[in-house]
Amino acid sequence: MGNPFEKKIDYEKYVRYAQILEKTKWANEFSWDHIRTICLYIHPVSAKKGAVIFKEGQKEESLGIIVKGSIDIFKKNNDQIKKIARLKNSQTFGEMALLDGEPRSATGIAVEDSIIFFISKENLLDIAEDHPKLGFQILWKISKLISQHLRKTTGKLVDYMEK
Repeated sequence: MGNPFEKKIDYEKYVRYAQILEKTKWANEFSWDHIRTICLYIHPVSAKKGAVIFKEGQKEESLGIIVKGSIDIFKKNNDQIKKIARLKNSQTFGEMALLDGEPRSATGIAVEDSIIFFISKENLLDIAEDHPKLGFQILWKISKLISQHLRKTTGKLVDYMEK
């Protein structure tokens, strides 16, 4: 039988993660119980200002939820590198890489000290197996985020074509 204090420490750690995640807009559609459950499957990462969070072309199947700080997104085009977005607290990245397994389409660099909660494809599949309703809810959330990104991109494309 394991050490009962070890379980208490783990429980407290995941409750702290849940308290952090609950404060984000990303978590607003989830119950407290679901937020706590999600936190059992996340991998928190602290990044110092200037740290590369992910690189364009890197194959990594995970979704990142920014719970503190901000990240600039850069896209390489020929020999030029262009900043295309700044993601802040509660925003996500990696939705496409998580679902389709394709390499990252851009590079993300921490603008300030940041904390990101990562959910890997493997952990998302584990959530779906262990908690099917929650797994569906997360996939639905990711689908809505991708849809919003596509609408925004389409709007920018139309504006660009009209110039």
